[in-house]
Amino acid sequence: MNENPRVNHGRSLAIKASLIFPVVWIVLSLIYGVSFFDSTLLGVAVLLVSYVAGDMMILPRMGNGAATFGDLVIGFFLLWIGLLLLGYDNSLGEALLTGSLITLGEYFYHAWLLRTQYTHNHV
Repeated sequence: MNENPRVNHGRSLAIKASLIFPVVWIVLSLIYGVSFFDSTLLGVAVLLVSYVAGDMMILPRMGNGAATFGDLVIGFFLLWIGLLLLGYDNSLGEALLTGSLITLGEYFYHAWLLRTQYTHNHV
């Protein structure tokens, strides 16, 4: 994990959560009928895994493009496998759409993280 003392993890996670949860709630729950609890559970998984892997490990070392792609892969696979484990069959499209929409915002979130939270910038 990044040991940069400038990173405010609470603030960073809150902003990332405000990006992820509306997408999973609207796409999964409202459009595809996934229960609110299940979509929230999946949102928490995507939030935590993508924050640690994508934002704390990949982003400071490899930059925004690699971290954004990593978040797409992480989000898609977590959502797809999570939906299957929760009993939602044929969920490939739902996972791809949700992961892709989250990824659109991730690029700008990463730019903000690099600009405000890290001392060295890779954009």
